[in-house]
Amino acid sequence: MHHEKKINVGNYEMNTRFFNPGNCSEVVVLIHGIPTNSHLWDRVIPYLEKNYAVLAIDLVGYGKSDRGPYYDLTLPKQAEYIVHALDQFNIPAAHFAGHDLGGGIVQILAVTQPNRVKSIAIVDGVCFSNWPLPKVVSMLYPVADEFIPNPLFIERMLREGVYFPNMLTPELINVFKEPFDSPNGPAELQQAALALDHRQTENLVPYLPHIKCPATFLWGQHDRYLVPYWGKLLHETVPHSTFKLIPDASHYSMIDQPSIVAEELLKHLAYVQ
Repeated sequence: MHHEKKINVGNYEMNTRFFNPGNCSEVVVLIHGIPTNSHLWDRVIPYLEKNYAVLAIDLVGYGKSDRGPYYDLTLPKQAEYIVHALDQFNIPAAHFAGHDLGGGIVQILAVTQPNRVKSIAIVDGVCFSNWPLPKVVSMLYPVADEFIPNPLFIERMLREGVYFPNMLTPELINVFKEPFDSPNGPAELQQAALALDHRQTENLVPYLPHIKCPATFLWGQHDRYLVPYWGKLLHETVPHSTFKLIPDASHYSMIDQPSIVAEELLKHLAYVQ
């Protein structure tokens, strides 16, 4: 069972799904990237909610959350919205796990809001200057039909980012495509892409060695979008951190290997406690 509702995070409404909310002493916040939404974590959540409260969010501009102009969709802005969400749920501090853009948001939170962060886990995340991906940049200036930011573009991006195509079911594809399947969808997705600037994580680099909370970095062995080198570099930069490769997985590790990703997250959380 979970509670789904929209909450106010300033100028926008953020869609949230809260699993096992009775255990608010230990909350895991799950953050997705582009072009997905909170359902990216659906196959991992059942493992986590047995022992933890799990807050899965749709970033502003994605899923069922409000849309906004690009300057309100940057990673620092998203981090602010998440802090507002914690306040709305009366959560003083939480564990954070982020994928893709969510990985960059997690770093921002660890650096700027250390008192709100119990631990961080990044799964195939943006960091340093490894983003935005050329595929995402192509949405800004679509010189061919294949680069037009529409539901078909989302499907192609997903298919090219998994190791096991059969794990990407039609139902799962639709749950990512549907939020942008509207007349305004292409423009909304383009605004999300316009918000992305590698300086949003590059500016954090001097502060990464000072992160004190436990940190785990999980990377798909065959991630073609953000190669495992970046996870290893994060591990070498953030003290007392752990780096693990997820075997037979690509960029969307939690789709390819949900049980392994969940197992590693549970190990991380158990270590923290």
